[in-house]
Amino acid sequence: MSIEASMHSDRRFRALIEQSIDAIVLLTPEGAVTYASPSIERILGYTPQEFMAINVYDVIHPGDIPSLPRTFQHLLATPGLVETHQFRSRHKDGSWRWVEAAATNLLHNPDVQALVTNLHDITERKQTDDEQQHQYSERKWRMLVESNIFGMAVTDGTGRIYEVNDRFAQVVGYQKDELLAGSFNWYQLVPRDTQEVQAHVEKTLLPTGALFPQERESLRKDGSRVPILMAGALFDKERDLAMTVILDMSEQKEAVRRKQEFLSMVSHELRTPLQSIMGYIELALLYNELLSSLHSPDVGELTDKIETVLKQALGRVHIEARLVGELLDVARLEMQKFELSLQRENLVAIVQETVGNQQQAARTRSIELVLPPDEEVPVLVDASRIGQVLTNYLTNALKYTPINQSISVRLDVEASSARVSVRDQGPGLTPEQQQRAWERFFQVAAPGHQGPEGGLGLGLAIAKALVEQHHGEVGVQSAPGHGATFWFTLPIEGPPEE
Repeated sequence: MSIEASMHSDRRFRALIEQSIDAIVLLTPEGAVTYASPSIERILGYTPQEFMAINVYDVIHPGDIPSLPRTFQHLLATPGLVETHQFRSRHKDGSWRWVEAAATNLLHNPDVQALVTNLHDITERKQTDDEQQHQYSERKWRMLVESNIFGMAVTDGTGRIYEVNDRFAQVVGYQKDELLAGSFNWYQLVPRDTQEVQAHVEKTLLPTGALFPQERESLRKDGSRVPILMAGALFDKERDLAMTVILDMSEQKEAVRRKQEFLSMVSHELRTPLQSIMGYIELALLYNELLSSLHSPDVGELTDKIETVLKQALGRVHIEARLVGELLDVARLEMQKFELSLQRENLVAIVQETVGNQQQAARTRSIELVLPPDEEVPVLVDASRIGQVLTNYLTNALKYTPINQSISVRLDVEASSARVSVRDQGPGLTPEQQQRAWERFFQVAAPGHQGPEGGLGLGLAIAKALVEQHHGEVGVQSAPGHGATFWFTLPIEGPPEE
């Protein structure tokens, strides 16, 4: 090629670069600019000379810098590689422009010895994409609000309601225009006796920006209350605007109520004939005792057989009565509320009586009892309910312990609390079984057990609820193959006031 042709080609090449809508920038690995085409002024407002005095990292948005090093290292490690990246770059007037940079590693080329970067302004495209994304988000939001699946409202910290959907208005019994009136306040929906809870909710919402779902009650226009599940999020901190979502729980609550009524009815209906059967069996045992007093050998043999059968039947009835009692307690367990008759009692006496009754029912079994030196451990409890808890522990221990081994019961006093524990010699529990032991209907198989039969898997769940209602705690310590120790604690009462 002649010198004249070479010069002509060079001028054409320069003209293409200078007239291109994209800017060509040559960089060192440190980010220094060694060349910038004239189009850099159209994109970022700097003349080529001004841009060559700038390090490119000084004009890249700080939020976009963390995503660049990995791409840059990859580019430097591979000669001839082209990497494309999008980021915001500062315009000379201080605004931020979106650019797409396609960089090529030509450091190995002796004629270039630089990173060649092609910069393309994509600000308008980004704005269009952002607007479309905003419109898409707005459509999704509108669909959710207008679907009326949930009640939704936008409120501020003063209680003013700015936006509300039909479902929200329906749940609280107002017209939408009533709720949106400037004179209406969100706090008109909060029952007076729950306003302290509402204040706590707001204190939680402000620092965290989120209110996790919780069951509440809302006042309706007619003064009635409606149970709701409520959640919320603070979406505009400067204007203190929050989005609140509510779900009417009336049907769910009614279903729970009906279930509780059904369980209560069934339990009472089952208990009545069982009590009659128990009475008849006890009467038959009495008659049998009178019959055996006739001193006839044949009569004596017959009465022994009758007594054995009747006692077996009575034992079965007691088991059924216990199951019915547990079924009746399920309704109370649902509400986590048992009717307690709290009295100042001696826990030593409760433990002794309960263990004695269980020993009487299982005469062939060995139960060791360890009591504290103090003859009195005062507690404020419902004695029958605490006896029920200990009976459940003992029943389980006898169920899982081999017939030739004993179980132990301890009552220990620790500072301001008393601890009752029952240790068995059973197969023990895995960590997972220990966690699930307090769940309703959860049972662990006990092959070949010698204890009382039957069970609904409710005993420990009921025991936990009862102890917690007495302000105590429950727990279990166990390991597979080493038995299990179930325990509960109760606060000790101080001396009576004179």
